[in-house]
Amino acid sequence: MKQLWVALLILPIVLATSIETSETTLDVEKNNILVYTSIVLTPQKDIGNLTFILAQNAKDIKITIDGEKRDCTLVKEFARCGSMANGTHTANITYETSYPIAESGENTLIRYTDRLPYPAEKQQVSIKLPLGYIVPREKDKDEDFYVTPKTTDTYSDGQRVILYWEQKGQELPISVVARQVVRTPIGWMAAALIAIAAAIISSYIVIHQRRATKPKQKKKTTIVPTLIDNEQKIVNFLKENGEVWQKQIQQATTFSKAKVSRILRNLEERGVITKTIYGNTNKIALKK
Repeated sequence: MKQLWVALLILPIVLATSIETSETTLDVEKNNILVYTSIVLTPQKDIGNLTFILAQNAKDIKITIDGEKRDCTLVKEFARCGSMANGTHTANITYETSYPIAESGENTLIRYTDRLPYPAEKQQVSIKLPLGYIVPREKDKDEDFYVTPKTTDTYSDGQRVILYWEQKGQELPISVVARQVVRTPIGWMAAALIAIAAAIISSYIVIHQRRATKPKQKKKTTIVPTLIDNEQKIVNFLKENGEVWQKQIQQATTFSKAKVSRILRNLEERGVITKTIYGNTNKIALKK
């Protein structure tokens, strides 16, 4: 009975505070992870001691609230950051950790649990695998063996594979098995550099010894050869239709609004498209 009364007293406090959106990105290197989190909180009542939950072995921790640095007290994986008035506030948290990474044969295991201080309407987590890494697939193993839970989306920024999850909630445990498929053996690096240098010098001598030169042919240009299927689908649509509204892309591809926005943001960052803002929407075109 006593526990019931305690729960009834705490419940109104929890319900009075919520998170509008939470977006966490894990930038995975070989033995280290950079964690970036942005949280939009909307407490209806003042918070006495706002507490964020970090991964274990967190270091180089930086926390800002509404753009101002906040000196928080660290107790294990808890960062206690003092009071917060009611209203809408944005908290940004960055830190490094090696805790979620472990090696198992040729595979790299990444484990991370995104834990929020309050329930979120939209809890988002992205994991950027290291350069040259993929999520393997084997016939005798289920997809859940390599990625748990199932991703909301998987895409690429042109160089790295990015796994994305989205849910309404407060806690999101994630497990990923990744494998390196592109390697540069250290022992062959010097020999490779020497061979490349020799080839360049030889080509230079041969070219300049020729008296007759052949007319140069224009090289056929392609737009970012490393596009994945979803990105290529949008690029092909722009090739056929020229400048279009962003909503037209969503209708043509049947992708969700959030998915189209992510793909367009990646293509814009890589110089493939241009985006022109018109009020609450955008016009999209291939970059000339």
